[in-house]
Amino acid sequence: MIRANKIIEVARQYLGIIENPGNTGWKNTAFQNMMVKVGWYLKAAWCAFFTKAVYLEAYADNPAVTKAIKNCFTGGALDTYRRVKADGTFKTGSEPKKGAIAVYQHGNGSTGHVGIVENELIAPNTQQNIEGNTNASGSREGDRVAEKLRTIKRDKKADGLNLVGFIYPIED
Repeated sequence: MIRANKIIEVARQYLGIIENPGNTGWKNTAFQNMMVKVGWYLKAAWCAFFTKAVYLEAYADNPAVTKAIKNCFTGGALDTYRRVKADGTFKTGSEPKKGAIAVYQHGNGSTGHVGIVENELIAPNTQQNIEGNTNASGSREGDRVAEKLRTIKRDKKADGLNLVGFIYPIED
């Protein structure tokens, strides 16, 4: 199986998981235990922890890649992107690819959001992601794992999610 497909398969199994209000955990104890194991803590936003958990599960058979994930992937979207670029194990770029992690910055600030690219082009300039900590309106502060449509390229918005780039899966 192509690794990108494995990443998507792993992410899809969590679709519909709903959190308790205020980033206080999940009713699904197995999901909560997985998130705690990857570093999630009470009241923390969890989109980046979700992508870390998915990648760790998808690469469980590759110790070298799981080591890089543990070293580079954090609970912060932008921090993860910076660490991945500095480490060099994973490639980064500006074009969406299946299984990649799409990284967004909120306005010009220090916070962001991430999602896993499920379909890189479903309409002109639109990709479909699987995202944790999102909701029906597309917020970066949501309450579930869901499929979201995201614009690939647009003018930077001071109050919106702006695409920073993609972290590409390693095909081994």
